[in-house]
Amino acid sequence: MEAERILIIGNSGSGKTWLGTTLSQKMNIPLHHMDTLRWDKGGYKIRRSAADINKDLDAIQKQDQWILEGVFGKMVERCLPFSTLLIWLDLPWEDCKQNLLSRGPQFEDFLNSNEKEEALNKLIEWASEHELRTDANSWDFFNNLYKNFKHTKMCLRSREDMLVFLNREYEGNKLS
Repeated sequence: MEAERILIIGNSGSGKTWLGTTLSQKMNIPLHHMDTLRWDKGGYKIRRSAADINKDLDAIQKQDQWILEGVFGKMVERCLPFSTLLIWLDLPWEDCKQNLLSRGPQFEDFLNSNEKEEALNKLIEWASEHELRTDANSWDFFNNLYKNFKHTKMCLRSREDMLVFLNREYEGNKLS
C-alpha cells in the first residue's frame, strides 16, 4: 500500500522528528512539524491562534503527500481522517528522556544558553508526565487514536524498531 500522508505521533524525545526527517528525505515528501504550527516564531511561550493552526492544517491536508509529526493530539485528530499511515513511537520514558538530554531543545535557536536549559528542563518535566496526563497529549489519548485508526498503522517501541521499519518497509520511493 502506498503511504503518502503519514502521521507520526509519540512523546517528546521519542524520535518523531528524526523519523519524519529520514522518511521525508527518502521519499521526497514534505515534512511538517506540529511544534512550528503550534508556536509563534517567538518560541514556546507564544501559542498561535487556533484559527491560524487550523488554516495551516487544512492546507497540509489538501496536499497529495505529506508527513506530519508531533505530540499534539488535537492536531493529530484533525488530520487522522486524511492519513494513509499512522506511526506511533511508543518508547519507554527513559529512552525519551535520554534523547531529550542528548539533543537539547529543538526549534529554539533564538534563546540564550540559560533560556535553552530552562526550556529543556520544562520539556523534560512535561514529557515525563506523558503516561499520567489525561489530556489530548497523553499516552491514553494516543492509544485510543491508534486503536481506532482503520488504515495502515504501526507502533514502534524502540530506536531499533524504527531502523527495522526503515530497512524493511522502504523500497524505492514508497512504503509498503
